[in-house]
Amino acid sequence: MTADVARALGLSSNATISPAPQGMTAEVAFVDDGGRWYVLKRCRDPIYIDWLRREHEVLRALADHSLPIPRMLGYHEVRQHHQVVDAWLLMTRLPGVSLWDVMLNAAPDQRTRHFHTLGALIHDIHSTAPPPILCAHATWIERRLEHARNNLPWCDGSLELLLQLDMARPAPHPETLIHGDLALDNVIIGEDGSLGLIDWSGGDVGDPRYDLSLALATEPELQLRDADVMALFEGYGGTPLDAATRRWFVDLYEFF
Repeated sequence: MTADVARALGLSSNATISPAPQGMTAEVAFVDDGGRWYVLKRCRDPIYIDWLRREHEVLRALADHSLPIPRMLGYHEVRQHHQVVDAWLLMTRLPGVSLWDVMLNAAPDQRTRHFHTLGALIHDIHSTAPPPILCAHATWIERRLEHARNNLPWCDGSLELLLQLDMARPAPHPETLIHGDLALDNVIIGEDGSLGLIDWSGGDVGDPRYDLSLALATEPELQLRDADVMALFEGYGGTPLDAATRRWFVDLYEFF
């Protein structure tokens, strides 16, 4: 990181950077700036720059809410020949470790308790009034299917699967604030068992069934018991989704 980027992000000249677990779309590092710990994300691929820009926008829109999410501290884009070639996002660091890693090694009863706590967190997210800047005229499913079509050149999904999803859309559902990428490795668990959510590039006003379905998409690495699924929905306070609906949203995720 150059001195110019550090200044643009508000970091002091004494800030030190150390490696952090890497995501699929960004370079990630921990920053110690005078005893204050931050997370720094960097993207250089045009697609992932758009995602980082979106995460910045979502975190800024949610800055006044009390949700357990990172707080956006700085964002900077580097341009060359009128093109963005490098993007940086500085955020507060949520204390804890990946819930995915914990779940893989948890005893069955512990795993069930974690799913109950996660359901309650998802309920809090979905119950939060969405910032007006995130609202759109078209439905989330309409927009998501259109984005999926645009992503066909590089994503894991296929045109055949996309056509199947378009023909078998689930019944309409009221939209809420959603995280949009609620895999368990985007959930942080603290020493006290409390949970937080990172990686908000998919944050939107959208279909809450997407978050619930992705939270339960753990196979083949982790086989869930019926008790795990029920615990999530008990914590959430809603009727469990049927398997076909959950499968539809998990298949949609293949395009992102």
